[in-house]
Amino acid sequence: MNLISTLVGISVAGASMPMMMQMSIAPFEAQKRTGNLGIAESSAVTYAALNEGSASLTAPPTGCEVTSSGSAHIITCTEGEGTRFIQSVTRAFRTNPGGTNANNDGSTGNSGNASSVRTFDFIMPTSYEPHQCPPDDPWGVQHTNARWFKQWGWGACTPAAIWNKENYLASNPDDWLYDLSKYGFGQHPDY
Repeated sequence: MNLISTLVGISVAGASMPMMMQMSIAPFEAQKRTGNLGIAESSAVTYAALNEGSASLTAPPTGCEVTSSGSAHIITCTEGEGTRFIQSVTRAFRTNPGGTNANNDGSTGNSGNASSVRTFDFIMPTSYEPHQCPPDDPWGVQHTNARWFKQWGWGACTPAAIWNKENYLASNPDDWLYDLSKYGFGQHPDY
């Protein structure tokens, strides 16, 4: 009986050995992919932060490619070798060519210049709820207003720039994603 048990045990172990080997190296493969993702992420984020709002682009790091459309840019960084270990990260950013404002509309942001015109990337919401915009979406334009508030028929979340009059006056209209000048605190001194 022991001989049969031994033979059956050896047969089961022999048949399952490839699967056990795959299970034993899986954590090491995941660790290598995670390391490659960290390197690619670090390269992309650092490059985007370095060039955000600048007048010209610096040379991209090794393993990264930049594609541009006007002042909007996308950097894609890839790290790793072999099809199982390659990780790729993409980040978007904008430059500020010629010293114009962040909206790239040609205005300088001088409040004394009546001819300066501001354009914004987003339309001002028609109503606001007393809910403050979350830190991961400070203007509500990425996902908050579209998913949470529109879903229940509420107004938009309130960005930090209009939580109170002090925040409004301390904010910079060149940094606004939509026009806040009509919110109710009066004309902004830098608008």
